[in-house]
Amino acid sequence: MHQDTPTLPQDAVPSTLIDFARRLPELGRHCELLGLHGSAAAALLARLLPASDTPFCILAPDHLAAERLFEDLAFHAGGADGIYFFPHWGINPYEPLNPHLELETTRIVSLAALLQGKARAVVLPARALMQRVIPKDTLAELCFTLRPGDEFSRSRLLSLLVKLGYNSTPLVEERGTFSMRGDILDLFPPTTANPARVDFFGDEVERIRLFDPATQRTVTQETAALEILPVREMILTEENLEVFSRKLKKRCDDLGLPRPLRESILADIREGLLFPGCSSLLPLNYEKLDSFFDYAGAARWIISDPTVVVHELERFAAAIEEGSRRCSEKKELYTSGEEFYLPAPQIEKRLEKEPRIEIQPLEYLTLKREHPVFRFTTVANTDLRLDSDEEKGGMAALAGRLEQWARERWTILLVCRQQGQAERLLDLLAGHDLHPGFHPQGKPPDLHPGSLGLTLGNLSAGFRLPEEKLAVITEDEIFGPRGRHRTGRKSRPKDLLSSFAELRDGDFVVHADHGIARFHGLLHLKTNAMEGDFLHLEYAGGDKLYLPVDRIEKVSKYVGAEGQAPRLDKMGGNAWEKAVLKARAAVEELARQLLKIYAQRELNQGFAYSPPDPLYREFEATFPYEETEDQLTAIQDVLKDMASSRPMDRLICGDVGYGKTEVAIRAAFRAVMDGKQVAVLVPTTVLAQQHLETFRERFSNYPIQVDMVSRFRSPTEQKGILARTGEGKVDILIGTHRLLQRDIRFRDLGLLIIDEEQRFGVKHKEKLKRFRAEIDVLTLTATPIPRTLHLSLTGLRDLSIINTPPVDRQAIRTYVTKFDDDLIREAVLRELRRGGQVFFVHNRVHTIDAMANLLRRLIPEAKLAVAHGQMAEGELEKVMLDFVAGRSNLLVCTTIIENGLDIPRANTIIVNRADCFGLSQLYQLRGRVGRSHQRAYAYLLIPASGAVTAEARERLRVLQALTELGAGFNIASHDLEIRGAGELLGAQQSGHVAAVGFEMYTELLEETIHEMQGMARTEQIDPEIKLGLSAFFPEKYIPDPNQRLNLYKKLAAAESEGELYDLVDELTDRYGRIPEPGMALIEVMKLRVLMKRLKITLAEHDGRELSFSFHAATPVQPDKLLGLIQEVKGRYTVTPDFRLLVKTGKLAAEERLQTAKKELLRFLELC
Repeated sequence: MHQDTPTLPQDAVPSTLIDFARRLPELGRHCELLGLHGSAAAALLARLLPASDTPFCILAPDHLAAERLFEDLAFHAGGADGIYFFPHWGINPYEPLNPHLELETTRIVSLAALLQGKARAVVLPARALMQRVIPKDTLAELCFTLRPGDEFSRSRLLSLLVKLGYNSTPLVEERGTFSMRGDILDLFPPTTANPARVDFFGDEVERIRLFDPATQRTVTQETAALEILPVREMILTEENLEVFSRKLKKRCDDLGLPRPLRESILADIREGLLFPGCSSLLPLNYEKLDSFFDYAGAARWIISDPTVVVHELERFAAAIEEGSRRCSEKKELYTSGEEFYLPAPQIEKRLEKEPRIEIQPLEYLTLKREHPVFRFTTVANTDLRLDSDEEKGGMAALAGRLEQWARERWTILLVCRQQGQAERLLDLLAGHDLHPGFHPQGKPPDLHPGSLGLTLGNLSAGFRLPEEKLAVITEDEIFGPRGRHRTGRKSRPKDLLSSFAELRDGDFVVHADHGIARFHGLLHLKTNAMEGDFLHLEYAGGDKLYLPVDRIEKVSKYVGAEGQAPRLDKMGGNAWEKAVLKARAAVEELARQLLKIYAQRELNQGFAYSPPDPLYREFEATFPYEETEDQLTAIQDVLKDMASSRPMDRLICGDVGYGKTEVAIRAAFRAVMDGKQVAVLVPTTVLAQQHLETFRERFSNYPIQVDMVSRFRSPTEQKGILARTGEGKVDILIGTHRLLQRDIRFRDLGLLIIDEEQRFGVKHKEKLKRFRAEIDVLTLTATPIPRTLHLSLTGLRDLSIINTPPVDRQAIRTYVTKFDDDLIREAVLRELRRGGQVFFVHNRVHTIDAMANLLRRLIPEAKLAVAHGQMAEGELEKVMLDFVAGRSNLLVCTTIIENGLDIPRANTIIVNRADCFGLSQLYQLRGRVGRSHQRAYAYLLIPASGAVTAEARERLRVLQALTELGAGFNIASHDLEIRGAGELLGAQQSGHVAAVGFEMYTELLEETIHEMQGMARTEQIDPEIKLGLSAFFPEKYIPDPNQRLNLYKKLAAAESEGELYDLVDELTDRYGRIPEPGMALIEVMKLRVLMKRLKITLAEHDGRELSFSFHAATPVQPDKLLGLIQEVKGRYTVTPDFRLLVKTGKLAAEERLQTAKKELLRFLELC
């Protein structure tokens, strides 16, 4: 890999991909390849894989280059089977951080694949080659496979999983977790796309299935084998702990570190606590680490861009030296560089001895050559983007070239990342009479000369090879770069049931009859001959209510509009009844207002826009990201509204960065193309500036004039803009409430877009009402709205909710670490080096300037600014505007950034004293970064002393684990949504939400709206069943109380026997055969379903008789019931209080149940 003076490539052998693949067996130990552009190198490697009997190790300069090469190779090879990625840890040497679990598991899977001979190719960056790895023998011992029929001690298996780095959790949703429930083990190893469910019979593995982590239901019935690998490189077996203890003592002695520090570290390691930076002690965990070369064995090496690879190795060597020097100065524990890393010169020498192919991006050769050089004449597709530009002929020019290539018998493959973009491209090409064959995702199609195909896949770039008449073209090369696609797992649907699963002891709940209480968990009680689970509720004055789980339907988790703690109600008091009556009256007033506005809009006539045309489709295709499902639905809703002659009044809800602005941009494009003008109204000058940049960028290829009025424009500029707007020369005008002043005249205003309407004052809102009657209005809000409220308002307020994060967003790497000057400096500089910006959140106004001064001293290279809520409005606006524009790049601020600016360049957030924030606050703060295709980082700083409460530690652990966007944040996002509901409904309604709780409020609203729309009100029945049965799920069957609680709630909410049968399937799938008391509970719930239908409020057995109480609204016909009583004389009696008694005599529990069911089915025939 030595680099001599470059000269022109005189002796290169011309080659094609096919020729070179044929020559592989006769190649020497070293050759060089030139002229491979775009993804041609990956296409060539894909052709080499079947021709080689040894694996390829493909070395790229850095993580991004390696990741792209891996994806390109997987595409060209027709899938990633046998192709592995071996990333670097992603942190600097000796930083007080631990690598992310996803990186460690990816590394371990690759090493195991090499060890087991499964790998055809492994792609890795230069840094990953330098770091030493877990010894081969150790990894071989710790990898094992479970198969049906195997005998495996369960207790031994569970302790082994803990040693391999797995965490025990009640619910398995994330990789590296497991849960044991009775005879069922759920676990999520690194080797499967979905978690696995292992059924045991004693210690024998009975069967293995895979399940969906979102629904927890089985997706494959049988799996022949389950390979289990460690999830961490630091494996804490007894043997390793002995080695660790001995080597730790020696290293601390060598460095002169005190004994208490050593003992503290050892205690944490023994407890399995992965404190920040403990991964860098990896060399202490084993007698001797191996290198990647030890795993690679006789592999053939492919080195992409050798000069840059050498440069990266040298850079990383310097970082290792710097890291160890820093630790030495600070008297901190660190391991020696030789033990942990391979020296760069040693790697270079080793590679020179390996059989290798070097891919040179630049065409030069060394003066004297002793190895063959092959030259390819591939062409990059950089010229195609110009062809699709409107000014250069648009799609027509590209279509012309495709037609010409097809006539010349070229094989042409077009590649799109997603179905939506593929369909658009097919539509656009069909307009030019070109009809590519469409091949869904998977193996790239076998195309023949003269054919044009389109497939789905992840490909960084295409290429053309004239000698082979082959063209591969990506969507980016036609429409311009788009965000890179990453598919995240779907998060579980957030509903009120899942919020119930998050109930903790001490939380507030609402009982529909008795009001607000404090929940104290599930109690298992035995009374007489029966036992069961009860909800323990505490009311004012210490009153207690033990509610049987079959009546749990009456209870909901309390969440108020602002999340404030409510007052407990008194059992038997009338305060609760009054609160419900007041809320009902307020809800009626709100419903009346909504119905009035709705009726008025139905009468008004507006402008009906033309349907989308090819120009609109082309504009859609230039959107630089992949639309989410919710976003596409919102766009369709808006276009449908605009095509109607009724004025549009739609609200789009969705978090900042979830794509609301693009919905507005599409609507604006539609309006302007039909000759109308658009006004965009925003609450702040900063947002106005942001929208101006976004709109101008999106419309840059179209003759659309976008301008802005704001206080940052001079009076002369404003005058000119207003004059051009009046003449119709400005198509889209953006501004703050200045837009509502009388001197602003439009020639033909057709659409008003309002961003964050709730932030405008009452006076401005009145003016906006005037617009709503005449033109189309589209309102955007970053405040999340609960789906339950959305459903209650269906048909009254046109709402579109964007709940799904953009598909190309990368998960935010979240680190919990102690406050450390060097770490903060490095985190900020890492972001600034890539042209990004940093938020530093310090939530104490009185010390924020002192913190800013500390950061100025630490990072003099940064352009620092300070922002907090106590600054004058104009001053704060100026600071934020400078940050948005990139004039400052480190913003030291309070939680003011929660409030919704979209700054895609800001991809690092550092939160000081993260232990003082709630989970929902941290979730919202973290969401301020990661808005572009760049990897985002969140550093949650805790005090250097590490003094953090157990509760705060748990919050931080949860947050660190949840790298997937939105994953598992059911309760945090639920609380945020409730606040959003308060903002949407207004302050007056929020008070009533606080008084009765959100779920009760939405029920009242839905009920009232239905009544006003003329629907009959259905009386809700809460049947009481007293049959003396033991009906519950034993703790042994469902150990986690929250999961038990959630399943009780699900059962109570079932409205048909079909739903109950589905739940039986779910229980059997997740927990195994349902025990007797659980089946009794299912049967009781079936009785409840029948009683609700028959409107029977009570079924009770007193030892001799079964009694039923009928509600006045029962559908059972009295004359038919009388007929039954007379028909079976002596069996039935009616009491003065209208209860029906059925003589049964003494019955066993099962008989009581069956008799009650038989009688209810008989009553059903009397309806």
